[in-house]
Amino acid sequence: MTDRRQNLRHTTEQELEAYDLHSARFLGRFVDISEDGFLLFCPQLIAADSIWQIRVLAAHDPRLRTLLSLGAECLWVRPADKHNHCWAGFHIIDISAEDAETLRTLFAITD
Repeated sequence: MTDRRQNLRHTTEQELEAYDLHSARFLGRFVDISEDGFLLFCPQLIAADSIWQIRVLAAHDPRLRTLLSLGAECLWVRPADKHNHCWAGFHIIDISAEDAETLRTLFAITD
């Protein structure tokens, strides 16, 4: 499989979770992220080619404060185990300039 990423993926210093903005459904935990995409580990299957409005929250934040919001398309899904967990790759298709700056501040320094 050819890697088509244009930007380097980063881990974050804090654990991040993705929630559907409209239904509040927990989508999964961020594995890595870049300015144009991310990988989620999901507790249930996500449909490939689906479009989501996503709230990004810090895991275990009792205040449930949204760190940023973005629109993303799920490009691919791979099974992770026999319990319907999956890996899902997303492309960011809509993000405000302010949230894009917030996203960049979440990247861990790995040097």
